[in-house]
Amino acid sequence: MKKKWIRGLTAVLMTSLIVACGNSPATQQEASDVETENKTKEAVALSIVATIFPEYDWVRELLGEEVSHTDLTMLLDNGVDLHSYQPTVE
Repeated sequence: MKKKWIRGLTAVLMTSLIVACGNSPATQQEASDVETENKTKEAVALSIVATIFPEYDWVRELLGEEVSHTDLTMLLDNGVDLHSYQPTVE
């Protein structure tokens, strides 16, 4: 009888632990806030790095007006030869 009691208690505790660790918002308002926050992060999260100027210019032209919402950077500085580029750790 004691083993059944321990097994039952263990099952209840394990079930409550699994349910308590869920990642769902408690209310509809919280769910709406989380969804809005995720959309905001996605809208700003686009980061593009081009290695040479023709690629940089091509991407900039493709983005059009959306270029202001992205982080578009060119890897090489002006006047740096692609074949002599030495990357650095920053």
